[in-house]
Amino acid sequence: MIYVRHTVGSRLFYETTEYEIKPIENNWEISFKTDQETANTLLKFRDELNIFYVEEGNQNQKTWFYSSEGQVRFSENESKCVIIADYKTVYPV
Repeated sequence: MIYVRHTVGSRLFYETTEYEIKPIENNWEISFKTDQETANTLLKFRDELNIFYVEEGNQNQKTWFYSSEGQVRFSENESKCVIIADYKTVYPV
């Protein structure tokens, strides 16, 4: 499961179990399908997003991703949001 939250107040913008996280050089590409309205919100707050990943079956560990450059894009024809994170930390819950 991934959760996309606002850095201020931790407001939940989106959560899904259908996503892909791919390492790319020193970054991570996090992608998932979503609708235009949700994508617009994520684009609006692109510089203030925290992405949390909780691995199924391992609820005692959480991974936090962050895009310090606000790299978020939305492909309308695929209904797919892509966030490029350049920061990652894993910690126990």
